[in-house]
Amino acid sequence: MGSAYKPFSEAELERGRAMFLRIFGPDYGAELCEQLEQNDFNRQLMTRIAPEVWDQEVVDLKTMILCAIGIVTAARHDVGYFVRAGIHHGITREEMEAVIMLAGLEAGFPSAGEARRRLDEAYAAHQTMLDRLQPDS
Repeated sequence: MGSAYKPFSEAELERGRAMFLRIFGPDYGAELCEQLEQNDFNRQLMTRIAPEVWDQEVVDLKTMILCAIGIVTAARHDVGYFVRAGIHHGITREEMEAVIMLAGLEAGFPSAGEARRRLDEAYAAHQTMLDRLQPDS
């Protein structure tokens, strides 16, 4: 049985890679780009759907990342991806916590508590990645 998706061009794959590198930075973005090789479903999301939203120039990238943190907090999903994007773009921990608090107020505090815990995990994971990428002194 073949794929339900039309074939992916190299230009589409490059667009998806460029988007992830822009949002998540060269290190974490490169790790996420590996998902392009997993299956056509990921390629569909990462090369055709996500760039249509994330490449809009109506709202700046910092605002979009903060909105994404609020949305995934409210939905009780893992905020780690977007916390790490925020770190890359210089969004402060305090700004991210404020958005998590707002989402908790409006969507329920269990979701904010979970997101706050994952904020710590994402910071730790990001530091672990940076430490791993540092050349030995």
